Amino acid sequence: MAKLPAQCETYLKFVRNTAKLKEASKLPPLDEVEQSLLNTIASHVVEGKPSLLVGDIIYSKQIGSPATLQRRLSKLAEADFIRYGNDSDGRKKYLELTPKAIDYIAKLGECITAAASKMPA
Repeated sequence: MAKLPAQCETYLKFVRNTAKLKEASKLPPLDEVEQSLLNTIASHVVEGKPSLLVGDIIYSKQIGSPATLQRRLSKLAEADFIRYGNDSDGRKKYLELTPKAIDYIAKLGECITAAASKMPA
């Protein structure tokens, strides 16, 4: 069997590191849809885009149906990963990351850094 490229090994180290992180933490497990939602919200923040509206997520249909996305957003809110912010007149609801979500994403970033730091040059 051929040896895998170093990048494959790095990715697999990342997968193992994140599995260990999720096992060791007291954070509720996130399914693929919830993780994708969290990534989308965080990407908006990092890219400096305007706050993401609940409607923008629910009706995007890239991740799932509106009903599924609404349920998953509720689960993320219950787990204290996101919170809903209102605009000045209360008609629009924005999605905001909580400190818990920011810490979780930072720990995932540490898993990537740890895996990549062991990669041969």
